[in-house]
Amino acid sequence: MRLDRYDSYLTTFHTRVTATAADQHGTWVRLARSAFYPTAGGQPHDVGTLGSERGVFEVLDVQARGGDDDVWHLLANHDDSMAGEVAVGENVVGKIDWPLRWRHMQRHSAQHVLSQALVRVSPAFGTLSVSMRGPDCTIEVGGEIGEDDLAAAESMANDAARQNHPITAFEVDDSRLGEYALRRPAKVAGLVRLVAIGHYDIVACGGTHLRSSAETLPIKITAAERVRGGNTRITFRAGEEAVADYRAKHEAAYALGRAFSAPVQELAARGVRLKEELAAAERHAAEWRGRLAAVHLERLAADARDGVVSAVLEGEDAALLPALVEACQALPRTVALLGGVADGEARLAFVTGPDTGVDVRPLLQAALASLGGRGGGRPDRAQGAARSSATAVRDVLARTLATLANR
Repeated sequence: MRLDRYDSYLTTFHTRVTATAADQHGTWVRLARSAFYPTAGGQPHDVGTLGSERGVFEVLDVQARGGDDDVWHLLANHDDSMAGEVAVGENVVGKIDWPLRWRHMQRHSAQHVLSQALVRVSPAFGTLSVSMRGPDCTIEVGGEIGEDDLAAAESMANDAARQNHPITAFEVDDSRLGEYALRRPAKVAGLVRLVAIGHYDIVACGGTHLRSSAETLPIKITAAERVRGGNTRITFRAGEEAVADYRAKHEAAYALGRAFSAPVQELAARGVRLKEELAAAERHAAEWRGRLAAVHLERLAADARDGVVSAVLEGEDAALLPALVEACQALPRTVALLGGVADGEARLAFVTGPDTGVDVRPLLQAALASLGGRGGGRPDRAQGAARSSATAVRDVLARTLATLANR
């Protein structure tokens, strides 16, 4: 018997073990009646404890197998006693983890309220699937939803919740379903459990729910994204979890406001300006890196021997390596053996200019092997990295120069 279907606020119940089973997860028990909700319909299962004369066992998982009333509970020893496993016929006391059950009910009832608001904004926004496995719950609907539609649905949902509609659950035979304006068709036959939120919403549902729509408040949409098939996945929070989300964002916003000496209301504009300033600074820095790389290139060209140039950039100059690589690859009939070392991280880049006819990949692999690094690339450009010192990199480049000279 499913007690959770008749009283979602029931947290303690007495029952009897009717069957046990074991698998790789542990020991499962079936009870004569249970208030534990099994995972279904996007709502996670309850957790809690099952107490007997042998000890207290933690309920880790709850699953419905076969028939709807065939509910099984995965147990683990909850205390330090050496309690044995529960036995068939044993009387036990079940206790639901109420804070978790409450959050599940807030999520699920809020989902009903928001799903009804969405179809009132547009019939095209009917709920296709839901997930309430964590504080950030999702509703997937058909089509693309604009920001104005999302704002309208959120406002409507909160207005409906504030009207304090009673939430009731009852069962009817499927032959009578036509008497009710269901938000979506029922997916089960026979005796169907309906959940009604006053005259605002009614739908077939087997989940646990609040007594009043006001207990879902506040309901806040936090994100929306396009997903497979052109649908939209809406993320929302409800009740205590929505308040916690607001508190965290409020604290973060005010911390940023203090850091930037700006009111919270101006943070978005300040962020845009900072992003623009950073982009300008990065462009300016890139220009200077190009100029410095050109200076290094002039020095390299002056010291070139038999069409080979070599350099090791250290510290802050190591940031010039990418620009120097590009510059060296434009040098005709030239092989460049370049290294950059900063904070113990060495990067090697071996490149050739036009009309060189040298494959630098074997040279790079040999150099990296001696440094304990890895890399790869094309015949005219190969790069890699290793943990090494500038001295070791110079030694490796000197040996590579010798290899080239002996060809």
